[in-house]
Amino acid sequence: MSMEKKPRVVMARRMLSLTATTATVALTATAPAADAGIWRETSSIVLHQASATTATSSKIEGEGEGTTQAESEGEGAGTHAKGEGEGEGDAHAEGEGEGEGEADAHAEGEGEGEGEADAHAEGEGEGSSSGEGEGAGSGDSGQALQRDLSFMEGHLRAGLALYEAGDLAAAKTHMGHPIEEKYGAVADPLAERGLDRLRGQISAIAAATEAEAPAAEITAAFDAARATIEEAREGLSNKDQILGLAQLVRVAGEEYAVAVEGGSISNLHEYQDSWGFLRVVEDELRQIAETGDGAARHVAEEALEYLAETDAAFGDIQGQGEMTLDPSLLFGAAARIELEALELG
Repeated sequence: MSMEKKPRVVMARRMLSLTATTATVALTATAPAADAGIWRETSSIVLHQASATTATSSKIEGEGEGTTQAESEGEGAGTHAKGEGEGEGDAHAEGEGEGEGEADAHAEGEGEGEGEADAHAEGEGEGSSSGEGEGAGSGDSGQALQRDLSFMEGHLRAGLALYEAGDLAAAKTHMGHPIEEKYGAVADPLAERGLDRLRGQISAIAAATEAEAPAAEITAAFDAARATIEEAREGLSNKDQILGLAQLVRVAGEEYAVAVEGGSISNLHEYQDSWGFLRVVEDELRQIAETGDGAARHVAEEALEYLAETDAAFGDIQGQGEMTLDPSLLFGAAARIELEALELG
C-alpha cells in the first residue's frame, strides 16, 4: 500500500476564468466556413464549461447535447441517468429540463437531451452504469469512439502505474472500471469491427490484477488490450481522433475539478483518473504528429503544446509533488485543442 503524504501544493494566484480564456481563443482564431455550425456549437460548449471549472452543472433549459440525470424513472436510449432521458444527452436538471449544447442540468423529473450523452438511469433506461458519454449511440461517431476507447485505456494506464508503484488496492479499482463504466458504449462499434475480444482482454487484466500476478504479466495483458484499441482506431479520421481526444481532456478536467474540491487533493481516485486520461491523450497526439499528413501533424503538434500546459496541475500518480490546483488549465487545453482540430478537413 502506498504511504499517505500531504502533497506540496502551490495554489493558483487566481483561478483562471475559462470564459476569458476562450474569448481570447475565439478572437485569435477564424472558423472555416464549412465548420461554421460546429464553431457556434463549440463556442457554446466551451463557454459553458469555462464557467464551470469546479465541474458543477448549471440549471438551464435548452435542447441539444448534454447529460440527463433525472431522479425519476429512466427511459433513455444509451443513458445512465436517474431519470427519463432521451438521446445522448448531458442534462442534469431540476424539474423538466431540456439541455442545449453540452450543457449540464440536474433534473428531478423528466430530462430530455439530444446529443452525446451520459445518462444514469434507474428505471427503464438502456445503457450502462456510470462514466462519461455512455449509452446507446455514444459510440456511433468516430469522435465518441475515440473518446470512449481512450477513456478505458486511461483507466488501465492509471491502474498499471499504481500496480507498478505497489498500490495494489488502488490498481484493482482502476482496472475494473473500463468494463463497469464504459464498455457498453463501445460494444456495438467494436462488434461491427470484429474486435469484441477487447472485453475479454480487459477482463483478463482485471482478473490478473485481483490475483496480484507479477507486474510483467499485467503489462503483457495491457499491451494486448492496447493493440486491439489501436486497431479499433484505424479508419478514424485524424480530425475525429483529435476532437475525441479534446473531449477526453474535458472529461479529465471535470474529474480533476472534483479531485481538488476544497483547495486540496480531496479525491485521489478522480485525480488518478484525470492523470491516466491525459497520458493517453499525449501518446495519441504524438502518434498523429509522427504519422499524420502535413495538416494533421501541425494540429497535433499544436495540441501537444496546449496539453503541456496541464503539467503544472499534476505531481505523480499518488498526488505527490509541487502542483497548481487549477482545473481551468485542463479546460483551457481542451478548448484550444478542439479549435485547432476544427481546422482539419
